[in-house]
Amino acid sequence: MLPIFLFWGAIQICIASMVDAKSNSNDLYAYLVANSLFTQRQLSIISKKLQGNGRAQNISSGAYYRQVKQCRNKVNAVLYSMILLRSMGIVQPEAFTALGRLAEQLSVIFASESSDVASRLSVNDVISVIDQLVKRMSKL
Repeated sequence: MLPIFLFWGAIQICIASMVDAKSNSNDLYAYLVANSLFTQRQLSIISKKLQGNGRAQNISSGAYYRQVKQCRNKVNAVLYSMILLRSMGIVQPEAFTALGRLAEQLSVIFASESSDVASRLSVNDVISVIDQLVKRMSKL
């Protein structure tokens, strides 16, 4: 099995092809959400909270603040889990660096506003590479 840092080139190539093609990142975003611990609504609340926007009109004040608390607790739990997994040697040492670089590249993709249906293959390639990277990070 190749070390994570050698595998990084494949990620850069796939992501670069998406950015160059100015592809639609909706499928990639939906895939990441589906495989995360957060719901789309929770991510929307987190995003609005970070931008300083108030709650949406279609949610009560109590429900909104309950969701914000749940999101905060979930984010904290994920961070503690990452620390625990790394300290136990379950996650490879380079994993955090690779995740940081991947997150930076994905933010470029998500910031892109144009779309191109012909680049759907590139989205599938990026998803495949992300899946492979995640599997390589774990020693389980």
